[in-house]
Amino acid sequence: MKGRESRERGAAVAVLVMGILATGILAGCGGDSHDTLPGRSRPILDHDWPNPGEVAPGPAAFAPPDPSEALYETSSGARAYIVAGTPADPLVRLTAALPVGQLHERVGEAGASALLIQLLTTRGPVGASDPLTLRLAELGASLGPVEALDAAHLSLSVLPEDWQEALELLVELVRNPDLDVTTIRDYRTGPGYDMPMAGIGGNGFRPKVELERRIHGHPLAPPDPGTMVSPEAVRALASRSLAADRVIFGVGGPVSRAEVEEALEAATRGWARSGEPLPEPSVIEPTSTATGTAGSATRFHAVDVPSLEGWIAIGRAVGAVPESDRAALSVLRFILAERLNIAAREMRGLANRDDFEVPVTGSGTGLLLVRTGGRPEAVAPLVRYSLDEVERMHDPDAPVTEAEVARARGWLVNAVWRRSLELATSASGTFALERVRRGSTDHLMGWPARVQAVTPDDVKAIAREYLDPATFVTVVAGPLERIRAARHPRWPLALDEVEAELGRP
Repeated sequence: MKGRESRERGAAVAVLVMGILATGILAGCGGDSHDTLPGRSRPILDHDWPNPGEVAPGPAAFAPPDPSEALYETSSGARAYIVAGTPADPLVRLTAALPVGQLHERVGEAGASALLIQLLTTRGPVGASDPLTLRLAELGASLGPVEALDAAHLSLSVLPEDWQEALELLVELVRNPDLDVTTIRDYRTGPGYDMPMAGIGGNGFRPKVELERRIHGHPLAPPDPGTMVSPEAVRALASRSLAADRVIFGVGGPVSRAEVEEALEAATRGWARSGEPLPEPSVIEPTSTATGTAGSATRFHAVDVPSLEGWIAIGRAVGAVPESDRAALSVLRFILAERLNIAAREMRGLANRDDFEVPVTGSGTGLLLVRTGGRPEAVAPLVRYSLDEVERMHDPDAPVTEAEVARARGWLVNAVWRRSLELATSASGTFALERVRRGSTDHLMGWPARVQAVTPDDVKAIAREYLDPATFVTVVAGPLERIRAARHPRWPLALDEVEAELGRP
């Protein structure tokens, strides 16, 4: 008897709980569904995230290495930033930063930068007795090139006992490159992207490359696929970029400065200087409208690509960015990226990531870019809601809060900037790349003060100047038939509607 009563009471409690849950779910799907999500009790966009400085115990005091003390110049004019780590550091990182990139290419040299980096990292030094792959295998290292529009760098991370051999190899590579004529003549530029679809990261993100081609072309975009590069073009670029006074090295880790200086002097002795000033890299000259190089008035382009998902790039080209705008533009970048992810991922579950990028070149020229992607039914809503966030940031009546600016300042200084200088391995490479890109490290070391001075009004002023949605072009790449037919069950926006709004070719 007691058992039956207990079961009946349990059943009654279960019915009551289910009723409460059902009432909550119905309330979440009712008239207030635009303010809350199922399973959430607070309004969307209201995160109450603490500012970085409020998180106990707060950021530790940080003193970056002094670049002037780290700098060393050999008798040949080669320069290096030597940053000694602690004996507990497991590796030594060696970096060679080079003034190589599409913005350094002159007329007739399109594609020469990528080819030169390929030669440096695959053929090894001219006249070497052992192949580069064998020498790297003996060091237990790989040679990681990173290419950007106005600079490139090669890096090796090795055990402390191997740093001298690795340094000698790195100097040999850039001092005596094997510019094999047969390899150069057989070379043809590729499509500019790594794979048809490979996530949203990196320069090889296909919609980004397609966007660059449509709004400007080379040198913002890679050269057209199949372009030949002449041996003369590669030699000319190498002559300008690989002289002793053009390459900047970085050595960071548990090393003796005196021993590194001695090794650098021996490895670079007799290396010729350039003998002339390095020409300034070119600056992208964006069109006044979103017409692109072909003169088409469309702000939307679709590329049919076999893929499980659709991928999106939304952006515009910018010319040289004044120094006075740089810090506020970087703060804007963080705030807009945060808003994009709230709108696309947290509010609507449309994507894993919806990001915004600004150029990293020394002059600030390049591409302002929204990157995202998702399932076919999510593509059209992602375009719409991403553009909505750009519009909201551009709207003079839509505020930027002090809390948003504080989070951005904390991220830029206590995360990005500090991380680039916190370890000897990273600081040495950061100094080298900054010296190649800007000619000094003054901008880098003064960055925290400029960021901390940014206000919400500064961000709104920059947004009004740089984020006019009418100047942004959208590229969608993916299985277009599936994307056009798909409808999201909660946000059933069609790709055809987006095309009609932005314009067809």
